[in-house]
Amino acid sequence: MSNAETMPSHALGYRSPNGCSKQVMTQITPDEQHQLDEIAKHENRSRSAMVRLLMLRGIEQYDAARAE
Repeated sequence: MSNAETMPSHALGYRSPNGCSKQVMTQITPDEQHQLDEIAKHENRSRSAMVRLLMLRGIEQYDAARAE
């Protein structure tokens, strides 16, 4: 096994969580960007990390609503 296979991703300099390899592009308004930046700052996260977290929470809520 190589070091890349045994070392955690943060030790290799990768910034994305394990398994994240796809990008998604979207358009937002300046107000939405400001809100997002404020939330990210409050959570001490990058804008991208905050978008991913909010997306995952949204998917959870969507799945829960569909299951009802």
